[in-house]
Amino acid sequence: MERILSKEEIAELLAAVQDGEIETDPEGDEQPAKVAAPAEKSVSRLDLLRMQNSGRGRFQNIDILLDMFARNYGMSLTNRLQTSVSVKRADMETEEYEPFLNKLPKNGLIGVIRMDPLKAGGLVLFDEQLSYSMLEMMLGGNTGGKFTIFDRMMTAIEINVVKGIIADTCPDLQKAFAPVEKLECSLLRVEVNPRMVSIVPPDAALHITTFSVTVDNLKGKMILAIPHTTLDPLREKLKERTIGTPGRRETLWAQRIGEEVGETGVTVSAHLGDVELMVREILNLEIGDIIDLGCDPNSPLKIFVEDKHKFLALPGLQSGHKAVRITGKV
Repeated sequence: MERILSKEEIAELLAAVQDGEIETDPEGDEQPAKVAAPAEKSVSRLDLLRMQNSGRGRFQNIDILLDMFARNYGMSLTNRLQTSVSVKRADMETEEYEPFLNKLPKNGLIGVIRMDPLKAGGLVLFDEQLSYSMLEMMLGGNTGGKFTIFDRMMTAIEINVVKGIIADTCPDLQKAFAPVEKLECSLLRVEVNPRMVSIVPPDAALHITTFSVTVDNLKGKMILAIPHTTLDPLREKLKERTIGTPGRRETLWAQRIGEEVGETGVTVSAHLGDVELMVREILNLEIGDIIDLGCDPNSPLKIFVEDKHKFLALPGLQSGHKAVRITGKV
């Protein structure tokens, strides 16, 4: 049962209202009951433009072309340095141009390359370890030792020494991209200061591929950075190599296998003739003995590729060395 106020309590209540000690609501103004505010939650920033760029940054089959480039460039470095060089793809990512430049090593080399007919071109970057290692090897240094890495930018003379190694990436890029586009690549210049390199706007997306370069016990890092605007014209051509008809897929793999087989070494031998001898006869052979091969001296030699008889040839001399001239195929 509710408690009833006495006259004294009612008088004190009215006095308090008149003095303003108790606030009253206007008549007929009913306010809704207050609802407790929900607990605050952390809000993540949603960048729709970046999400769009990230989605468009996936270039199908680009890894196949980059792996082919790594193998080609490894062979080019091996031929130039006359020592075994291994180049392997380590990582691929997408990043905006300005943040990418801000993270570059301060004493590395930056090669600006042109990739006609594609616009914007690309960048080839050597970290300081790779730059100074290549410099010392070009000057006759021993790969078995430990190279000195200087805490400074390279001089113009040092850059010119290493410039040829960076330029070797251009023909190898042409070979790698040949299945999808005929490119004309060339090295425009080599910079040491990232601020001097501007090929796309700061917020443009880059396809960044990191390669590990190993020479004996020395290891360095090379980066190939290609803007999305450069690769966009190739997007559909890259897709066709997987989504297209089986014949197209087989053609791409046949081209890759053909290129690899073309670089494989085989043994070629010339056979003058064969004869069977008994063991007793072989044991009795002495210097000056003549073995009759039982073949016409004017008959062509048999040329074997590995164990397969492939050609016919005539013997002769060239530049003071014994040689054979191919006269026909088997």
